[in-house]
Amino acid sequence: MHSLRSLVPAALAVALAAASTPAGAQDTQADLYIDVATHAMPGMGGLGALGRFAGAMSGGNASYGMARHPGMPGRYMDVALESRIQPGAPATQAVPRGLRLGNEIDLLPPERGQSRSDGGNDGSASVALADGGPYTVRYYWGCGDQVRSGQPATFTMSVRDGKPVHSGRAMTPRSVPQHGVDASPSHALWPNPSTRRSVSGKASLAGTHQVSGSGVPDAMQFDLGAEHDFMPELELERGSNDRGTLLSWNGVDGARAYFIHATAMDGDTVVMWSSAADAYAGPELVDFLPESLVDQWTRQGTLLGADARSCQIPEQVFAGGAPMVQMIAYGNVRTITGPANQPGWSVRVRSKSTAMLMPSNMGVPSAREAGEEAAGEGAKSLLRGLFRR
Repeated sequence: MHSLRSLVPAALAVALAAASTPAGAQDTQADLYIDVATHAMPGMGGLGALGRFAGAMSGGNASYGMARHPGMPGRYMDVALESRIQPGAPATQAVPRGLRLGNEIDLLPPERGQSRSDGGNDGSASVALADGGPYTVRYYWGCGDQVRSGQPATFTMSVRDGKPVHSGRAMTPRSVPQHGVDASPSHALWPNPSTRRSVSGKASLAGTHQVSGSGVPDAMQFDLGAEHDFMPELELERGSNDRGTLLSWNGVDGARAYFIHATAMDGDTVVMWSSAADAYAGPELVDFLPESLVDQWTRQGTLLGADARSCQIPEQVFAGGAPMVQMIAYGNVRTITGPANQPGWSVRVRSKSTAMLMPSNMGVPSAREAGEEAAGEGAKSLLRGLFRR
């Protein structure tokens, strides 16, 4: 399938990302983790019939883990409750009317035998690729009119038994701590198999939330403001000029920094590029990051500052055609703890806004192809057709 070959570089780029360890447990009786994401595919709208078809083929509209790795355009929310008093006990979270999910949502443990790849974890399921290669990998970095001295970095990669095998000096992925939830039977989650409602494009977290149930401390109540709500869409645009490809975007309210990664195929050569000014940074950065790391990497030039609105990709980088582009706007992270007279619980809320531009030579798949790629995957990502689970 032509569309799948067009996505090979993205799959190989994902294979370079290093795994990381979730944050450790806190000294509390119950911890609530809320991840929210806004995802856009500029120029493709909501994908029309394709988007509806993919959602229908999934057997539901949402599953836990999709906020970390959203596929179709829209808003996503993952909620995980960890109780140390009664692990895995169901709970109820009263939510503001503006969330458009009714008065409350049910937090339930994952089903027995639920696999790591179906949304029953933090979204970081292991990836296996179709065997192939060898591929030459050329990596560039930095915004500007000209390719910088010392670029590109070049090595070769083959995929054997679903795993990448490098020849030469491959780039080392950034160490990115997840600080996420590796969901297990000891957690209670939303969405879950009994409730797969997708989040409305007009949904808002702002307002009062309260969690109740066995193993949950009394008065686990907290308020969220607009600064910790769903972020606006990232309106990424791709243009051309005599110096290469110009990427431009709107200023996203609440964005602390930005990062862009792009991949394309040039024959049997994988071409990768990122907006980082300080050498290699790969697709592992298109994810939630701790605020301290966002601040550090912005100072170092790994990330673009909050005031950035454009980035020029030198003409030499993607001379063979427009690439697939992934971009992220990093939002805020808020941690709330119970008051002194009602201790024993904590809440962490983090947000991001992402966008994807598809390659210019990739057409929209036929209905049959869309069904094959979407069946059982719930439209988590258009890239997932490349992966064997």
